[in-house]
Amino acid sequence: MKDPERRALVLTLVILFSGALLTAGESESRITLQDLVSVERLGDTAISPDGREIALVRDGQIVMMPAEGGWPVPLTTTAGGKSGLSWSPDGGRLAYASGGHIWVVAASGGEPRQLTHAPPGPGDPRRAADRSPRWSPAGKWILFATGRGGNQDLMVVSEDGMTSSYLTRTEADELSAAWSPDGTRVSYTERAPEYFSGKLKVLEFDATAGTARGKPVELHHSPTDRGGGWAIPEAAWAPDGKTLVVALQHSGWDKLYSIPVAGGEPKPFTEGDSEDGSPVFSPDGKFLAFVSNRHNLEERHVWILPLDGGSPRRLTSGGPVVEGAPRWSPEGSRIYFSRSTPLEPENLMVAATAATEAPRHVTHILPRNFKRAGFPLPEEVHYRGKDGLDIAAMLYKPHGFEAGKRYPAVLWIHGGPEGQDVFNWDPWALLLAQEGYLVLQPNYRGSRGYGEAFRNLNVEDSGGGEMDDVAAGARYLVDNGLADPARLGIGGGSHGGTMVAYAVTKYPDLFQAAVELFGVTDRATYIERTNRGSAIRWIMKMGGTPDEKPEVYRKANILLDVAGIETPLLVMHGEEDPQVPPYESTQFVKALSKHGKTHAYFTYPGEPHGFRQPDNRIDAWTRQLAFLAKYLQPEYGKAITSTEELVLRR
Repeated sequence: MKDPERRALVLTLVILFSGALLTAGESESRITLQDLVSVERLGDTAISPDGREIALVRDGQIVMMPAEGGWPVPLTTTAGGKSGLSWSPDGGRLAYASGGHIWVVAASGGEPRQLTHAPPGPGDPRRAADRSPRWSPAGKWILFATGRGGNQDLMVVSEDGMTSSYLTRTEADELSAAWSPDGTRVSYTERAPEYFSGKLKVLEFDATAGTARGKPVELHHSPTDRGGGWAIPEAAWAPDGKTLVVALQHSGWDKLYSIPVAGGEPKPFTEGDSEDGSPVFSPDGKFLAFVSNRHNLEERHVWILPLDGGSPRRLTSGGPVVEGAPRWSPEGSRIYFSRSTPLEPENLMVAATAATEAPRHVTHILPRNFKRAGFPLPEEVHYRGKDGLDIAAMLYKPHGFEAGKRYPAVLWIHGGPEGQDVFNWDPWALLLAQEGYLVLQPNYRGSRGYGEAFRNLNVEDSGGGEMDDVAAGARYLVDNGLADPARLGIGGGSHGGTMVAYAVTKYPDLFQAAVELFGVTDRATYIERTNRGSAIRWIMKMGGTPDEKPEVYRKANILLDVAGIETPLLVMHGEEDPQVPPYESTQFVKALSKHGKTHAYFTYPGEPHGFRQPDNRIDAWTRQLAFLAKYLQPEYGKAITSTEELVLRR
């Protein structure tokens, strides 16, 4: 690719298919890209007050099914996605958000009714309108979050839509709201630049007028997380309304603490070097269900803590799995929860709290092609970073893996940077492994799941130690005889895309192909253009503004190092991205062109942060596979007559 006429890859790929990626039937042991988009994500779910029915979002509509499982029956057929399902106390209606407004629909069916009508506010469209409705336990009022004023506020609307009012209206953001059991109070987290980790507050609610009564009471002011990546999550109310339980990181790990609503110091409920969260009280207030990675830092399980002083126990056995979102049945004998595994997407499960039976599927989402493919489980591996730090990673091996053989490898880097690759469903990694690649997903410093200290090791060091951790992962594969050093690729989206850009500038000789998806290339221009919360968070992570920390921003500015890039790049971005503004890729590609670097650039109209439309997802994946194959698995002598640059032929 040294010839000047081939400095930039053409923008159109002609793909020749022989049954491997977009057609099914020739081999029952292979999955296709169509299989990937056909896997339906488990949407929001809500259990009826009597415990007999479950409402869930499926393909953008609300469907109803028996709580024991059964055939889902559509409840809505209206345009627009649905989220935030909340039952009325009598079980007769459901509130939900759609199209930036709050709606209600009868559980027995009928025409939905729109309760709120305000236009969205400025800024990030994901938070600019009305969302997350919560029906009051006492009825009549629906609490919801709104961005219509330009920041995040809390409002209520009456169940008939005739009356609405603000509960909070400050320059700060109010988030993670929850009703007290009797509907007379609301807890929430208030965040502002000067206390970005948040204050836990409670306000009194006048159920007659639908307004706040008096000023909110501050129960806890969290110490500021220096990396800006942590905030007080939603608190759980005890059934008697006297106590809140919330995850705090006072010990350096997320642990559960109880806080008296009347005021007082937080009291720890859980301890140890693991992350605990998502607390939910049993209906009788004697137990607390929560989610923890205490069994394995790359797994998540539902645990039950007896509040009489006993030790917590796992709700289910076995693994590896990732469980979450526990909810008690009304009588407290069962817990519903989500669960995914490396070989099965997220499903709704139910298990008896007495642990006398195995958990049971309420939903079962898995196309048969994935079952027939016979994928092996990924492995948890550990290696040492450049400075000796232990790094955990997920390793997917190709089908028919042979010890002693070196394979082409792709390091796929998670975003965040406070993400974490765990034992959950990742069909893209499975497909790459099917195509003959080793896939390594490193949990580099800055990842969540390993405590506050590890999560903040990249503060004022963006592109430094975190990139060294990723490079050490590539060397781990080579040094252990797994990967061919001449066929190493790297890819990722969001901060994962940023890490890809770091990789090709800071380690120009390491990778032979790079897929950079909607990443940041200049942190200074990013904080000018991203949404307010992300700008504040990254100013904290960088240690200040560009004027205050010029050297930190210089190290993170990929544009200044483009001249040294040797690796061919595929760059992709959604044209309506409010998280990482498209300008980040635009200026990157401009610099690549200026310096004559091998690259291809594709944008997708209407796509936000990531690609959601099925056709766009298939198109993006197809181009990524073609790009990786060209540089990591080239084929010769195939008598291909296409005049295009990249051809995928299987």
